[in-house]
Amino acid sequence: MIKKSLLLFCVLALAGCSYGQNYLENPETLIRDPHFTDYKDKRDNLERQYLRKEITYVEYVEGKDRLDEKYDREVQARTDIISQD
Repeated sequence: MIKKSLLLFCVLALAGCSYGQNYLENPETLIRDPHFTDYKDKRDNLERQYLRKEITYVEYVEGKDRLDEKYDREVQARTDIISQD
């Protein structure tokens, strides 16, 4: 019984180590900030629209400012929650 348990533990440990290789190669996938990821995706999309000439420069700057303000508010709200006593 102990040998079977030890064998199972070794198999699971090896499987876990091989599964974690993706995290070792790309550590940024381990911890992701969903607020920043959403902000970055929307900012990149807005920039693509501008580069494809789907929107004007003024619309691009206004949209980027709105995204920046929204992200700053989200960060401030999280900071306030963390710093509460």
